[in-house]
Order: sequence, then C-alpha cells, then structure tokens
Amino acid sequence: METKRRIRPELEGLRTIAAILVAIYHIWFNRVSGGVDVFFVVSGFLITTSLLSMYRKNGKVLYFSYIVKLMKRLLPTAWLISITTLIAGLYILPVFTKQQTLNEFLASAFYFQNWRLAIDSVDYLAQNNSASPFQHFWALSIQFQFYLVWLLLFFVAITLLRLFSSNHIKRMLIIVISVVAIASFGYSVYLTIVNQPVAYYHTFTRVWEFGVGGILALTIHKIVISSRLSWVLGWMGLIGLISCGIVLQVSQLFPGYAALWPVLSAVLIIVAGNYSTHFSAFQLLSWKPLVKFGSISYAFYLWHWPLLIFYYALFEVETVSLIGGLLIMTVAAILAYVTIYGFEVPVRNIQLSLWKTASIILVFSGAIWLSTFIYQESSLALPVTDSETLSERINDHPGAAVYLEDGRLTPLAEFDEPFIPRLEVAEQDRSVIYEERCMVGKVTTAAKVCEYGELIDYDYTIALVGGSHSAHWQPMLEELAKMHNLKIVTYLKSSCRFTEEDVPGSPECAEWFTNVKTKIAKDTPDLIFTVGNVGSQQEEFDEVSDGFIEAWKYFEKQDIPLFLVRDTPWYKQHVLTCLSQNADEPEQCKAKQEEIVRDVNPITQADYLPETATTIDLTDYFCDGEYCHYVVGNVITHFDANHLTATFSRSFAPVFEKPILEALEK
Repeated sequence: METKRRIRPELEGLRTIAAILVAIYHIWFNRVSGGVDVFFVVSGFLITTSLLSMYRKNGKVLYFSYIVKLMKRLLPTAWLISITTLIAGLYILPVFTKQQTLNEFLASAFYFQNWRLAIDSVDYLAQNNSASPFQHFWALSIQFQFYLVWLLLFFVAITLLRLFSSNHIKRMLIIVISVVAIASFGYSVYLTIVNQPVAYYHTFTRVWEFGVGGILALTIHKIVISSRLSWVLGWMGLIGLISCGIVLQVSQLFPGYAALWPVLSAVLIIVAGNYSTHFSAFQLLSWKPLVKFGSISYAFYLWHWPLLIFYYALFEVETVSLIGGLLIMTVAAILAYVTIYGFEVPVRNIQLSLWKTASIILVFSGAIWLSTFIYQESSLALPVTDSETLSERINDHPGAAVYLEDGRLTPLAEFDEPFIPRLEVAEQDRSVIYEERCMVGKVTTAAKVCEYGELIDYDYTIALVGGSHSAHWQPMLEELAKMHNLKIVTYLKSSCRFTEEDVPGSPECAEWFTNVKTKIAKDTPDLIFTVGNVGSQQEEFDEVSDGFIEAWKYFEKQDIPLFLVRDTPWYKQHVLTCLSQNADEPEQCKAKQEEIVRDVNPITQADYLPETATTIDLTDYFCDGEYCHYVVGNVITHFDANHLTATFSRSFAPVFEKPILEALEK
C-alpha cells in the first residue's frame, strides 16, 4: 500500500535558513555559504516526490503539462525581478557595464546564466568583469536545467520498466538516479581539481546534489531511527549547515568533495525531520515564521543580490555596514513578499489551458529577446573598427599618434569631438582575438594558430606570441599588415607569457610554451613580436626573469629575431570606472607615474639580450613624466586596468611602423 504523503514544514524552514545564510555571507563576508547546495538537495527531494506522485496517479508522467506548469510557477517571479533589475541597473551601474548587464539579463531570463559564467571563468578578460546584478541567477539556471534532466531520467526509468515488464518504479528510479549521481560526483571531483571556476557553475558537477535529494525521497520511508538519534542528527545537520561557510572557503573548494558538507547536513535534517521531539531542530525549522518565510525564500534570494550590487554602486563602497546589510535584507524580504503574494500567486491562479499558457510564455519570451536586441542595436553601437582608418580619425582621435604631430602635442590636447570609444562600448573594444577564440584558455596546452593581415601574397610573417598583453597589440599589427603586405600569425594563451618558467596560478603555461616553441621553430616566421617583461609593480617583476632570457636564447639559436615591447602600464583601478565618474573631465583620470612605471626599462637591464633583438619602450606615449593618463590623443587607452583598447592599439601603427620594418629587414 502506498504510504500517505505528509506535509514537511521543516523543508520550508530549511529553505529559510539556507536563503538567509546565503544573504548574510554575501553581504558581510563576501563569500558563499553552501546554502545553495541545500536548495539543490531539497529541490531534488521535492521534484522526485512530485513526479513519482504524478506517475502513480496517472500511470505516466505528463511531460508537457509538467514543464508548462513549472514555467508558470517559476517565470513570473524570475522575469519580474530580472526585468526590474535590468531597468535599475541601466541607470544605477556604470555606463560601460551596459553590454555585460544586457548579456547577463538574457542569460538569466532564459536560465543559462551558469554556462555564461562558466565560459567567462575561462575567459581571462571576462574574469575582470564588474560584479553583475544577475550573477546569482546561476543557481536558478542549474535548478531549471536539473528539472528538465529529471524528466529525462523518469522517461528512462519508465522505459526500462516497460522493457523489463517490471512494476517497481522506485527501484528502477533509484538505479537510474544513482548511476547519474555517482558519475556526476566523480566528474565534480575531477573538474574541481582541474578547473574549479568552471566546475562551480557546471550543470553536471551539481546533478549529484539533486540526485542525493531524489534518492532520499525514494528511500526515506524505509529509514527507521530512534527519536534520540533523530534529535542528534537534526542538530548535527543544522549546525553543520550554519558552520559550512565559516569553516570552508566554498567559492574556492566547491563543488567536489567539499560540497558533501552542506549536502549531508541537509540530508541529516530531512531524515531527522521524520521524528519530531522536544527542543529538536525539527521544531525550530517548523516554527511558523520560518515556514512562512520559506514560501518567499525563492524571491528573497533573487532580490537580495541586485540590492547588494546597487548598494555598492550608489554609495561607492566595497563593504557593507551592519545597518546597511540589515536594510538590504529587510527591503529584500518586503519585495519578496510583495512579489510572491502580489504578483506570483495571482498569476498562478489564472486558469488557462496548457496551450494558452505555453503560447503566452512563448510570446513573452520573444518579446524579451526582441526588445533586448533592439536596445543593443540602437544604443550600443559597436566601437570603432577597422573600417575607419587611422587617416580618417587622425585629426580628432589620433590616440598615440598625437605625439607624431609637429610640436609634440600633449596627450590632453583639446579636441572638438568627445573621446572614443564611447563608454557604453569601451569594454568590448578589444582585439578580435577574443571574439574569434584565438586565445586558448585554461587547461588547453596546444599551440593554437590564427592568421591575420595578408594571407596569400605577403612579404614578411610576424609571429605574435604570449598572453593577453601580447594579444592587445594584434589590432596595431593588423593595421601595419594592411600598409606593408604583412602576415600576422598568433600563438596566444591567457595568463601565460613568453617565458620558459611556470606562471603562478597557470601551471599549464610551461607545457603550452614548449609546444609553441616547437611550432614556431617549424614555421620559421621572419620576426617574433612579444612583450619582454611584466608591468605589474610587484617586486618579483623588477627584473626580467631567467625564464624570459632562456626563451630569448632559444629563438636566437633558431635564428629568429625578436621584437620585445616593454609592458604597458598596469593601473590600480579600472580605467572605465574613473572615466564613467568623470566623463566630462577625463583629465581627472590619471595615475602618478612613479607608482605605475619603473624608472628604468627592465628589458634593457636584463642579464642577456640577443643582438638580433629589437626593443621598444612606449612609456612616454602613456605618461608625461609626472602622470600616466587614461585618455591619450582623445582615445581611451585601456578597457580595464591593464589591457589596451583596440582603438588605442591601432593608433600605435605609425609609432611601430619604422622600427618593425627595420627589424624585418635586418
């Protein structure tokens, strides 16, 4: 006989605790708590129970009906909050974050934000993105994807039942879910070791957490424990949950083995909840205020993060006071209550057929995509591209070429036009290297090659080698390629350098550079263009390291000349943040040269420099001896703290023209 389902009020209380922990750790400790993992376990428990009940009632799972009803329950709140957040973000956040905000809005509204963040985590430059008011949607995205996966698992289990003429649905589900959960956990452990940032947002590294909840839902009726043990397990689970974020640095260790802590804490609470005793965790979690708050915990979670990001932006702070944090949580709770009971519940109670409901969802989805696309096209035009030549913008936007004019103009000379690129698009004004995926990411060690400039009847080949600080010279080299019939071949990897030694945090760089050396020696370009030092002001970079010198010697033996560029300035703040705050007075955005640039070029002071090497120091094109400027020749120099905009890079073509041609003709 089927056991009678009973209400589990402690699950709502558990959701409340998890949601509040997430908010507390985000607001005051700038770290994560493990509370999201609890949401995943509870979701796995509830959806498995729900789908099993549907199967037993109807003899089948009504897949279309379930998906439509699920979307009707989830989308109104998610879309209301995401649209409100988007509108507020476009007014409150710095203007240069508009494109990122729009992109993450779409990713959140359509539940693939976790994959966008996973991709960004391997994009060296995207890691520098400002905190997004939609970042927390990664968990909702995984949860929605998980619901679809669970429908597939039920389909597989039911199909196997019919294939083997069996009636044991629970047994088959346990087998299917266990296989997927074990595979997911193994992959989670592996990927967390290999690439933790990607593992954190990856759907399959989290499926096992839902699986644990699902298996628990299928087996809990067989778990019999004493009331005394129940009391102990309940408090162990609750204390474990609360302490997880304190003991573990969740954002660096999760998911992997470490996620067992909050997952098992949730399991202990759910198991113990079957047996209510005095002064138990069950009694606490079943307390009416906690249960009531649990009904709005979904909306509370969605509201608290954008409120936090807007707090940072409005008050221009990096930390939140006690009063400020309590205010954020209070406002989030009020907005959550209004959202659920003033909007979601009325929408949910509207009686429409499944097809009408699905049609309305489809229409709203199209409207969101279309309106966002129109806004992007009308308000966020692409930055200056190759179609506008240097000669066409030399008068009003000379960039580095301002120094080539008669009288040696200062970088702050007055111009009739505003600076370029526009702040709205400046963060996207970067080399096509990134858009075309010619910069290999973490883990990859292959020597990927991309080609630019003249590809057929060219006079010389230049190899552009290194990391992102080499990559930002690709626009300049491509400009030169048009002028002088050159072929540009790139060998680039994020976070790596033109050095034989390991790069801290990127152990795969050494293997990648070994592969690059072999490839270049075989390709034999006429010149290697690379960055010859590290511009960071850390003491370890005061001198050119032996790893760089060994690389120079290797190519000297291969009879391939080098063109070594001194690394460009690394600023201590995001250039676009300052310019957004001083758009009418860009001259206010600058840094003291003595704090940003070493007095002597480390390359020229290296213990060894090949006779065939050409060096160039561009410090004077950024700095005037006292300050280094964020806008030079009416062009923004950097799109973050240390990477050049493509527009400014191109403006260096006249500067590099003579020395590069001389190096090629040596």
